Amino acid sequence: MASILDLDPRWRALMAKGGVIDIGFDHPSEWPHAPRGDLAFVKEGADQLASELCRLDETRYLRATLTLPIRGAEDALVIALWAEVPHPVFYAYLQHLDGGPLPENTRATLANDLSPLVAQDSALTLSFGDGSVRPSVTLTDIADMSFDDLLALYEASGTLARADLTAP
Repeated sequence: MASILDLDPRWRALMAKGGVIDIGFDHPSEWPHAPRGDLAFVKEGADQLASELCRLDETRYLRATLTLPIRGAEDALVIALWAEVPHPVFYAYLQHLDGGPLPENTRATLANDLSPLVAQDSALTLSFGDGSVRPSVTLTDIADMSFDDLLALYEASGTLARADLTAP
């Protein structure tokens, strides 16, 4: 099915490059240590970072997925980000990973900078679904995004420059 965005040469260039590029963050923005990269686990003193969990001082984080539909397209951007959660939620999630019950859905705080779309520390709703996949989040007051929002987010995150879609 054709999209209204098919009329935009930048959209056509993005599709020619393979389509919408998902974004992933290795660690929360506040993480002061080296990135995890290919390592399974990083420990710096009491601070710990794994692929899905992070402890930094007294703050606890879970990795979650945000899916944002792109207005005018059938595509959506998927962002693997970090959510700051209350201690009881973090430890309930750890217990779930060992076979315990799922934590309750909860409010959380965005721990990565998604400017210009939304600022770090924005409110999130964290959902655990049936527990078979990474938790998901929704942003307060943002259900989708424009193509220009997507391009601005790509540039801000270093994923793709606008010039890459307009070069001959």
